[in-house]
Amino acid sequence: MTIIKNLLSAFAGSVALNVIHEVARKTCTNVPQINNVAEEAIQKSFSSIGAEEPTGKALYSYALAGDLVANTAYFTSIAGKTTKQTWIKGLIAGATAGLGAITLTSPMGLNDAPINRNRKTQILTVLYYVAGGLVSAGVSNYLRTRHKKI
Repeated sequence: MTIIKNLLSAFAGSVALNVIHEVARKTCTNVPQINNVAEEAIQKSFSSIGAEEPTGKALYSYALAGDLVANTAYFTSIAGKTTKQTWIKGLIAGATAGLGAITLTSPMGLNDAPINRNRKTQILTVLYYVAGGLVSAGVSNYLRTRHKKI
């Protein structure tokens, strides 16, 4: 599969993950607030280099852009040699990313309460990433089988 197809499918998975998260956090209660973790990471990054920490919409924009870039980069590994292998890789990559989010946030020095405050938020965090991985796999399979000239 070409790098363009990998990037397109990975970006689709990243967008899906972020759309699911944004819709859920704006319409439901007691759901993961992944954006809060990303915003804290952005603030700490700026602070560590002595730069003024962004706030408000700028902080949100940096966090969203960082999420899209990081998740796209991560999901580029999903394309497999077969359709079945791609689905499996999408599932595993998504589950691994979600589990990493709930287990590595605190050791990285970030507040994990927005995604670890209870079992529901932990499960939803993993499911959001699984959904992103599966969307990436689906788009990857579609591009491989339907659009061989991309």
